[in-house]
Formats: sequence, structure tokens, C-alpha cells
Amino acid sequence: MPTDRNKVEQYSKAYERLKFYQDFMFRLYFKTEVVGLDKLPENATLIFAPNHQNALIDALAILTIKRKWQPVFLARADIFKKPLLSKILTFLKIMPVYRIRDGYENLSLNDSIFKKTMDVLRNKNGLVILPEGNHAGFKRLRQLKKGIARIAFQAEEASSESLNIHIVPVGLEYSNYVKYHSKLLIRIGDPFPISKYLSLYRENKAQAYNTLIDELRDRLKEEIINIDSEEYYNGYLSVMDIFTDRFIKEQKIKPTQNHKFIINKKLVTLLDETKAKNEKKYESFMSSVNRYAELLEKFHIPSGGIPLKAKKIFLLPLQLLLILLFSPLALYGFVNHAISILGAYFLSNKFEDVQFHSSVRHGIILILLPLSYLIQFLVVGFIFGFIWYAFLYLVTLPLSAIILYNWRETCFRVADTVNVVWLTLVQNKSIKEVNALNSEIYSWLKQRISIKNAARSKS
Repeated sequence: MPTDRNKVEQYSKAYERLKFYQDFMFRLYFKTEVVGLDKLPENATLIFAPNHQNALIDALAILTIKRKWQPVFLARADIFKKPLLSKILTFLKIMPVYRIRDGYENLSLNDSIFKKTMDVLRNKNGLVILPEGNHAGFKRLRQLKKGIARIAFQAEEASSESLNIHIVPVGLEYSNYVKYHSKLLIRIGDPFPISKYLSLYRENKAQAYNTLIDELRDRLKEEIINIDSEEYYNGYLSVMDIFTDRFIKEQKIKPTQNHKFIINKKLVTLLDETKAKNEKKYESFMSSVNRYAELLEKFHIPSGGIPLKAKKIFLLPLQLLLILLFSPLALYGFVNHAISILGAYFLSNKFEDVQFHSSVRHGIILILLPLSYLIQFLVVGFIFGFIWYAFLYLVTLPLSAIILYNWRETCFRVADTVNVVWLTLVQNKSIKEVNALNSEIYSWLKQRISIKNAARSKS
């Protein structure tokens, strides 16, 4: 394992092999869609600036953007304290940045880090800096740190303005931060050169930092769902759950993650503009949304369970039959993956910060899954004394994992449908209110969202 920081900018074959495996497993965890790759200029030095919502997963998301590239990341220095972890992070092409809180005496260590940063930039690896500094699990851009501006200007200055540095805003949009097979949209925004601020930098460094950060903030907000409202934050999310998927289906818009993002952005803008123009109408509408969300929570109804359609009821017998038929195979899949599954869930739950759960689960599965497959392969080969039985068994393992996942998802869908049907029978008045609110909210939004503009997302 190459752990020499002096070679961090150099291409590593060992890293390439690990990255191929990691990218494959990452895209199994998160169904990833990338838009905007064509925006990246070829003859420029790029510093990528993604928003930061989901701990280490955000860095891995950036890593998956392109197959054959090895960008270098800058991270806070306190995570490098343990020697073994420091070696692992260095192998993963992550370098520390020291802050005053890390000890004033350590600030001088940034000089050597800056020199390596220059090597990375000259080599055009791609440098990744998360400008929010730390993560937070909500859809809102927080205050940006000035470190990215300092590094960019100082690097351009040290190269006699020959690097042509561009900042690339990157939006990371998760459908769920933790759940396996949830969706991730990576939106690469328009890169912008820092050269237009160099004259200001020479005159007033502090003002140049602030000006660059202001532009980066504006560009990042274009690439993420940014909900400024704290009081109605969950209400905005409920509006998206009620409207977007149904609208896409009705309007026959291609159901890509990016198209869903575009419509969600329109919803946020609509609600913000409604508040600015008519706060009374806004408060009334959001009260209805909150009431709707309260009823869903009270009766444990999933957001996709309303309105209940006859098709879901008619499919119940078939789904129950499939659950019954595939139960033995699902059990086989669970038994053969119990160590990986239970290990990942058990260790991730040790972290109070939920945003670390997907990072830990992904990391544990990366290690345990191939290790358990190897051990099980050897054990089966030893027991039967015939290598082809072991290979046949090995082939069944990933297939059984797929069956287990789909069996589990079908069980959840059936349970949700049965719950709604039962509530319709025993809590008919409340269910009628839920359906009425759903219809009222959807109709209000549909009248105000431009179908023509939204339909442009088909192209």
C-alpha cells in the first residue's frame, strides 16, 4: 500500500484497482446519475467544490464521477491523528489541512501540504475541497469557508498565473442519506476561472476571497435543493413527496433523477415566491401540508401510499404469492450474507451522527463481503472436495443477495398497502381527510407549476 504523501499526485495502479471495486460497490449502494461532465474544460486546472451533506460518502461520490482519474482531497487534520488511519487516508489520496484548533504550532505544517497541493494542481489530477468544512444532513447550503479561495489564489500566484485555475461547483442530491439503493444525483455546475479576480487579489486579498466565495455560493445553490425555511423545512420535503413523482408520471416526463431535481427546484422557488408575495396564503398552504404530514406519521402511512389505487390492492395476492415462493431463497441469501449485513448495521449504529451510517456501512461491506465470499468458497470446496461445487456456490451468492433485497422491498410494499387498506376500513374518516389533503395540495401546486417549462426537462 503506497502511503508516501510525497507521491500523492502520482498515478497509482493499486489505487486504480481499489477504485474500480469501490466505484462498482458505491453504485450498488447509491443509484448514481451524473450530469454536466461535458462542462469541464480540458485546458484548465480544476478545483472541485461539492456541497457536504453525507460525511465520507460525499468524497466517494466525487470519486465516481470519472472512471480513470485520481483526484486528491483536502480534509481536516484531526482525522489523521492515528498513524494507521493516516496511512490509509494518504493511500486514498487525502491530505490534511491544519487549523488553529489543531494547535498553533502545527500551522507551519500547512507549508508542506501547500507544496504538494501545487504538485497536484500542476499534474492536473483534480483537487477536491468541500467548502462548507463539515457535513450536515439537510438540504441547505451553509456558510462557506474561505480556505478554498486562499488555496486557489495562492496556487495561481505561486505558478506565476500559469495554472488557469477554475472552480467547479458540484451539487450532491440524495433521495436518502442512509438507505441502501437510494438515489444520488451529481450535478456538475459551470466552472468559473479565478483569473477575473486576480487584479482584485493583488489589491485586496480579503475582498478577493469574499468575492470568489460569493460567486461559488451562488453557483452551488443552482446545483442543489436549497430550503432556506427552517420552520417549514419538513413541509417543503412533504410537498416534493406529494407532487413530483405523480406529476412526472402524469406529464409523461422521462423519470430521471435530474428531471425530478428540476421540478423540485421549481417547487422550492414557487413556495419561496408565494411567501414573499402573500404570506397569509403561504401560511395557510403550509398548514395544510403540515396537517397532511402529521396524519401520515400518526397512522404510519408511507408518503407513496396515498392516494391508494385499486391496482395496488389487485396486486396484493400476486405479491403475497411471490413472497411465499421466494422466502427460501431469501433465507438462503440472508444466511450467506448475515456477517456483512449485521456487521455493517451493528457498527454503523455505534455512531450517533446518522450521516456517518452510510459511510460505515459502505466501508464495512467493502471489506467483509469479499472476505466472507472467499471464506465460504474455501469452506464449501473443503467440505465437498470438488472445486466446481465451490464455484457454483460462489455464483449463487450475488444472485441470492439480489433476491433477498427485492424480497425485502416487496414485503415492505405489501405491508404498507395492507396498512392503508386496513386504515381505510377502520379509520375511514381520517383516511378521507388524508386523501382530500393530498388532492388539494397537489391541485394547488399543479395550477402554479408551468407544465411547459417542466416538460422541457424531457430533452
